[in-house]
Amino acid sequence: MKNRTVWMIALVLMIAAIALPAAAAAESDRETFLENFEAVYPANIGGVIDSANPYTKSVRIVKTTQSGISVMLDKVLVTEDELAVSFLISGDFPENLFDVHLYTDINVSPLVPYPPELSFEPQRGGGGGDPVYVRVVNENPLVALDTATIALMYDEGYVSAADPIRVHIRIPQIDIGWDYSEEEGNAQYYHEDEVLEFEFETDGAELAAQTKTFDLDHTFEIDGKTYEFHRLHFNPMQLILFTGEMSSGFSWEYTEGVRYVIAATDDGNKINLNAVEAADCPYRGFRAKILDPEVIRSLERTKTLTLTPCYLPDQTNEDPNSYPLWENPAMDCSPERAVTVNIQE
Repeated sequence: MKNRTVWMIALVLMIAAIALPAAAAAESDRETFLENFEAVYPANIGGVIDSANPYTKSVRIVKTTQSGISVMLDKVLVTEDELAVSFLISGDFPENLFDVHLYTDINVSPLVPYPPELSFEPQRGGGGGDPVYVRVVNENPLVALDTATIALMYDEGYVSAADPIRVHIRIPQIDIGWDYSEEEGNAQYYHEDEVLEFEFETDGAELAAQTKTFDLDHTFEIDGKTYEFHRLHFNPMQLILFTGEMSSGFSWEYTEGVRYVIAATDDGNKINLNAVEAADCPYRGFRAKILDPEVIRSLERTKTLTLTPCYLPDQTNEDPNSYPLWENPAMDCSPERAVTVNIQE
């Protein structure tokens, strides 16, 4: 009996000795694939980051959990008020994959005080992420994409896009979902809770070098109310229009007021600047992050930029789902209220 026990132990150790190197080799192959894989991101990822954007930088740090899920911190994009990152995730995922999502805690530093000449009084700060269902960017091996963002402007100061930024990312959980049932509204899930951490330095210096600030002092009236455009912060990828209280109380209901601003270039490209909610940023105003390379080139070339406020009359009795905001026929984007800024002298 003793000999049989010894033989069984030896057999288990032999199988483990064969299986463990094989598993390690598979993980190594997967990591090597990710390190050399150039993913093309889908266009509909919520305006966070784009693989084709000329200001996106590669990071390419890979970490693998003990269960065999490899996560590569792929790219980073720094604009004036936000840092965005993307991750590529691969592993022996089940069939009928439905959801691959990383929980991300991002810390950026150093935080510096706002200069006294800054054109806004900080309101509130914040950060964010981009949880969505699975985005597959490669089939064999299967590679999924996830993204996350963190704000660079806060009540107490800001992280300069022009200077080196220290980034620490902690991923405490990875969710893998499959076999989603529309009838029951649920899916099978595996929750990986091994913590992965990434550290690196980056900056947005190339984009920041093109940033220009224009004092506007543009005032206009609508229905007896006075509105102001104070200052435009411009570069080819980020437009920030500082205002007074134009967007305070902003909601996605049909609330009366200036709901968005159209920025038009010389060659006819139009960019919608969305109203900033106080929970998103410490300033009041409107902003747009531009990922489309064609629109970026248009902003790099344009000599002027025309800013047109779009006003929505009181529609509190209307169904908020009647029209998308941009297509609402009651929206008044009168050119008489526009202001044109000379971008290039």
